[in-house]
Amino acid sequence: MSSRLKKILISLTVLILAALSVKYFSDKQNSSETSKDNLPIIAITQIVEHSALDQEREGVIEVLAKAGYIDGQTVKIVYQNAQGNIGTAAQITAQMISLKPKLVLTLSTPSAQAALGPCLAQNIPLVFSTVTDPLGAKLVKDLNKRTEAVTGVSDNLPMESQIQLVQDFIPGLKTLGVIYNAGEVNSVKMVKAMHEEAAKHGIQIVEAVAGKTSDVASAMNNLVGRVQAVYVPNDNTAVAAMNSIVQIGEKHKLPVFAGDTGSVKAGAIATRGYDRFALGRKAGELVLKILKGTPAGDLPLEVNHSLSLMINKESAEKMGVIIPQALLQTATVIGD
Repeated sequence: MSSRLKKILISLTVLILAALSVKYFSDKQNSSETSKDNLPIIAITQIVEHSALDQEREGVIEVLAKAGYIDGQTVKIVYQNAQGNIGTAAQITAQMISLKPKLVLTLSTPSAQAALGPCLAQNIPLVFSTVTDPLGAKLVKDLNKRTEAVTGVSDNLPMESQIQLVQDFIPGLKTLGVIYNAGEVNSVKMVKAMHEEAAKHGIQIVEAVAGKTSDVASAMNNLVGRVQAVYVPNDNTAVAAMNSIVQIGEKHKLPVFAGDTGSVKAGAIATRGYDRFALGRKAGELVLKILKGTPAGDLPLEVNHSLSLMINKESAEKMGVIIPQALLQTATVIGD
């Protein structure tokens, strides 16, 4: 065989091997993309972005990851935020349902209410969290075993602990403002409970309603000079605008208290509330059980969580509040 013929044969061999190599890696990439597209979907929707909801979502994702349900590898997590718009929440639900997810996780009462009907219609399990009153919101008919594929975590706070919190810092409290969105069922329930509990202590509750986050600053300003302190419940609209509330509180030396730890980190003086990340982990455990085959309706709702005291010393100073020493000994203290 001539040297020229050998060179031709070698060149042809190289070209064939190169072509086969390109086809192999192309097929492998296409197979990988197909596999990724076929991953089971977990849909997560929340009404607005704020610390309490975000922490719970992070808690859920951590539990899933530790159990091997890793986004992009073994599952596909689809997340959307409605930016405080209930109409948008409904549109998000419709989009998510069309993906045929293994389940839908909602963070907030409005998001859960928007998802309930579509999930039940398509027999897709619904797990909710950051819902104060699942019964009042008509998400479930029973807190224990249910025929509906619905379960979740309730963050209902015992109102006596919240009134006592403010009294601990403001001796002789007689007037307390509360900012909330009257369009949120959970908030209406909390404010009603606050009126009932406050009446037992001779405290007048002064309401300031904000229908959207842009209304919160005005609602807070309306309380200035009328109340001795302000309490912000687990209301998505108010909590999302906590920075505005805190700024006005500092300017007018009007103490601000809240129902969640994220609001204290944002500048409220104190809370006796829940560890939101821990609540998220509880929701994550419910999600895991459903993914492993347990019917959602067989899973009792998670209620009655431990309360913890958190105090922001810097905020107390800026709002002119002296912190009782006894409280510092039992609290998680920040801003020191």
